[in-house]
Amino acid sequence: MTMTKPTILNDNFPARIIPRNHRTVTGFIHGNSSTYSGFESSLERDALILTEFNLSIVNHLAQPRTFEYFYDNKNRKYTPDIFIEYSNGKKLYVEVKYRDDIRKDWAILKPKFKAAIKELSTEENTRFKIWTEKEIRSPLLKNATFLLPYRHRSFENYQLEMIKKVVSRFNETTPEDVIRICSSSLEARAEFLNTLWYALSNQIIKADLTRPLTMNSSIWI
Repeated sequence: MTMTKPTILNDNFPARIIPRNHRTVTGFIHGNSSTYSGFESSLERDALILTEFNLSIVNHLAQPRTFEYFYDNKNRKYTPDIFIEYSNGKKLYVEVKYRDDIRKDWAILKPKFKAAIKELSTEENTRFKIWTEKEIRSPLLKNATFLLPYRHRSFENYQLEMIKKVVSRFNETTPEDVIRICSSSLEARAEFLNTLWYALSNQIIKADLTRPLTMNSSIWI
């Protein structure tokens, strides 16, 4: 049986299937959502990690939609890398590209981007953006890569409640101080630390994740 590929976002199915490529990094993200999160480069992979980590994003899809346009006497097609839907109703189509590739290929890329921007201008709360390594590869990415696996880890509820109670005593404290207060046992501290990373990943405990996360970072409720 042959499956036809849709050209617009439909039932969380990508508009373009990502082929296997032995010369570049390809694969997909095992995320919480049921959406297809394929990538064709390490930069796309990193963008999807940020997308999956962002709790204000309620839906995302890789290779989401194909825009058709006419350029240089030919009918052409363009598929952005990621579609994002936020909890406030805003929607975003994202092209992920290295800055050097944008400069090198701008003459080819510009008509594609213009076609997407023109079509999306008629859709409410919908925008098009380009993400480069400058926006993607930041301390937030390192923190997201570290914390995301903890988001669905098992934990003891009493440990979470104790962590919340300790953190609430201070305007700001640190992971090191919280774990030290929670237990004197090295084994128990390891368990409490697992629960603290869970709390930070789910924003139960807050931190400035745009800065490197360490045991001495400021955390608060």
